[in-house]
Amino acid sequence: MRKNLNIIVAYSIMMGLILLVGIFQSWNVALSIFNLCLISAVMTMGANIQWGYAGLINFGIMGYAALGGLAAVLISVDPVQEAWRAGGFDILMCLWLIIVMILAIRFILKNFEKSKIRTYGIAVIIIAGIVILRITSETSIEAIEGVNPATTGFLGGLGLPIVFSWIVGAFFAAGFAAAFFAGAFFAAGFVFVAVDAPVKDVNPPVGAE
Repeated sequence: MRKNLNIIVAYSIMMGLILLVGIFQSWNVALSIFNLCLISAVMTMGANIQWGYAGLINFGIMGYAALGGLAAVLISVDPVQEAWRAGGFDILMCLWLIIVMILAIRFILKNFEKSKIRTYGIAVIIIAGIVILRITSETSIEAIEGVNPATTGFLGGLGLPIVFSWIVGAFFAAGFAAAFFAGAFFAAGFVFVAVDAPVKDVNPPVGAE
């Protein structure tokens, strides 16, 4: 009974503080704080169920939360025209390069049998793609971040209602999970090929000389 009373008192104090913010400062600020409290409560419940009851340590919770925030920005924020003129074309080229890398890796996986050559070829594509992306995007990122960095410094989004970000966030989460498992399988295959490679016996059998 005392435990439940403590919880009721804690929630009452929090609601009272939020009401005081609305009365003396702004109801928009109070509702924003209340919204963040609800989001934090949902995340805490998920972490408590996953870590506390199930005993499964999952450090990807904040990663998925970041994807949700990214989806909200990409959907609801208006596009920054100056940033697009400064480096938007190069960023789009980097996006197309990533798509080409994915298609090339998919082509190799479908048309070549499992071997060292296939594994090394995929590794070369990934490493070369990362280097090219770094060289291509570095100047454009600096130019975009230099556009009014106090308020923007990014390309912005589509300017659509925030409700659509739920759908986009779901696709982001599914894509992240697929990319994670694909990377895990690729790493496991690379290790398997490296370990399974035949080792030449440097010690000749007795009597061979």
